[in-house]
Amino acid sequence: MGSKKKTIMIFGAGINQLELIREAKGLHITTVAIDPSDSPPGKKEADHYYQVKGNDYETTRGIALKHKIDGIVTGQMEKPLRLMAKLATELGLIFHSEAVIEKSLNKWLMKQAFLKDRIPCASGVILKKDQELTKEALNELSFPVIIKPVDAFSSRGVYKADSVDELKACRNDSINYASDGNVIIEEFLAGKEFSIESITFEGKTEIVQFTEKFITPYPNTVEMGHLQPANLNDTEREQISKLIRKAIIAMGIDYSASHAEIILTNDGPKMVEIGARLGGDFIASYLTKASTGISMDKAAVQIALGKKPDLVKTENVFSYIKYFHLPEGARIKSATIPDELKAMEGMVFSAVFGQPGDIIPQLNHSAQRTGCILVKADSRERVIKLAEKYEDILTQNIQFIM
Repeated sequence: MGSKKKTIMIFGAGINQLELIREAKGLHITTVAIDPSDSPPGKKEADHYYQVKGNDYETTRGIALKHKIDGIVTGQMEKPLRLMAKLATELGLIFHSEAVIEKSLNKWLMKQAFLKDRIPCASGVILKKDQELTKEALNELSFPVIIKPVDAFSSRGVYKADSVDELKACRNDSINYASDGNVIIEEFLAGKEFSIESITFEGKTEIVQFTEKFITPYPNTVEMGHLQPANLNDTEREQISKLIRKAIIAMGIDYSASHAEIILTNDGPKMVEIGARLGGDFIASYLTKASTGISMDKAAVQIALGKKPDLVKTENVFSYIKYFHLPEGARIKSATIPDELKAMEGMVFSAVFGQPGDIIPQLNHSAQRTGCILVKADSRERVIKLAEKYEDILTQNIQFIM
């Protein structure tokens, strides 16, 4: 008799988890997807689908036991991580401990882990919800500074401030995105920002790709593009790789993908933060696979089942995801992606996030972007040119109510 077919529970069935479902099925693994939505894109692709509220542990546990799952995995999301850690502990599945998850979700705990292991990062202070904002509370931090919620994501509530008055003006917004109302104020690190996509298995970390970020100007930044491979020299890559491996050890990350963010300063690379998960913004699902041929989604599924991940590089090209934002206040009438665009040179993926009837909001964080184009090419110049060209084609197919 052959071995029993493995079953994996996938947390999320949205556009960011489609490749996880597909990669698992490609490995002949039964997929059980759960999501709070009634009819997400992955519902039709998973072998089994359940609509479950994100904080409903008992229902989730019941589904896991019903299907006798062998592993759990999610893609690019932080919300289900605490529940997943609890479930893994109870059922003996491969996943982070609850302590590791807390450090990865709470930026203050993360900073303490970095400082304990002498990992270069921004100095900072935590400001409790009801604590008065004074010069003394800043503990000799000099301006400019960054203020951010202790546990938000997608750049929500993150601002640069040049004075106490500016800090006070943006503090309320930061507080609104913090689950406990606490915010972190830290030194501003000047330099170019990059992310690093890694896989750690049995204590060994493989750096899969370096990603260059394109962000809007301060006071609050929104990521509007990611390009691979990043424009770095060999020395910079070596310095960054060493830093990332130290940070992963400090956090206790193992048997997992990770998505780290660093700033390359005049004093070398410094940690911003690291997620004990796959990178968002389609970096893990499409961008990295396009540039390297390595599927981080496939690797995540393999790790969740205790198998050595397939990290053989089969591509060596440039990939670029360019986000766009349409005029603030415009109301979308219709938004279609033309068929001819899908077949064009180097086209990998495109999406429009706005729906008919939506009003384009002011751009303050990543979730408010209108759409994206992802392409690949054999040069940095070519991939940027194609993305700009295809963005024009796509946005011309979006009509507005006047």
